[in-house]
Amino acid sequence: MAWILLALSLAVLGYIYIQNYMIDVSRYTITIPKLSENMKGKKIVHLTDLHFKAHTNKSYVETILDTTEKQEPDYIVITGDLVQAGLDGFSDTPLRHFAEECARISPTYAVTGNHDIASGSFSEYRSILTKAGVRLLIDEAVALPEGSDEGVTLMGLTERQDQTDLPQPILGPIVLTETLVSRPKILLAHRPEYFVHYMLDKTKTPDLILSGHTHAGQFRLPFLGGVFAPGQGLFPKYDYGLFNHDEDPTKRMIVSRGLGNSSFPIRINNRPEIVTITLN
Repeated sequence: MAWILLALSLAVLGYIYIQNYMIDVSRYTITIPKLSENMKGKKIVHLTDLHFKAHTNKSYVETILDTTEKQEPDYIVITGDLVQAGLDGFSDTPLRHFAEECARISPTYAVTGNHDIASGSFSEYRSILTKAGVRLLIDEAVALPEGSDEGVTLMGLTERQDQTDLPQPILGPIVLTETLVSRPKILLAHRPEYFVHYMLDKTKTPDLILSGHTHAGQFRLPFLGGVFAPGQGLFPKYDYGLFNHDEDPTKRMIVSRGLGNSSFPIRINNRPEIVTITLN
């Protein structure tokens, strides 16, 4: 009996390890109407919800970086919750090292998540990313490639502490020049539950939205999907994967399962994920 219990315990521990640290790479090829030739074939690696803490597993962080580099991305985007809420500061976290390494691999852009704005000093957080070479988009838009006459517009929506008083339309604070309006658009936004709202400003309608926040429901049940996601509740509609807008299927959203855990430390049937997108 003791050997059976030991074997079962080891099996459970092995399963938990796999579910929390064995990274799955999901690959998408996304066709965007009117995409310029200089962006066709470009590869974007999407990272989200790392939830760095004071004692984050350093080996796991290096695995994330190694796996990201192996994708040979042209761009890296991070859609929030790089750090865990409630930290006094970031010196004991891998935040600086991770940001520096991402920027070394390829141009990196990020937006905030709810945990990022509820931890430490936001000015310190922003300074660390900026000095590392990561462009933090606070209701901003940039051209990709930067300085090019052709390409895509990358928009970044910042996280709001008060989710009951959001801008209307929600993308209203992002100012676009005439040139940026005319290009295909990619939106980085932490929360996928506002998918429909992201489409309401017709001058800024994104062709592709990249999002996180859900942790894919934390626990995933066969045939039913994710169990719970913040902002959506039980059995969320947008748990993870590729979603098409009901009125215009060419407008899409990819929700990543993320790479870390926040309040609950265990994933079930839900391995951490790096998303690789090839534009077409």
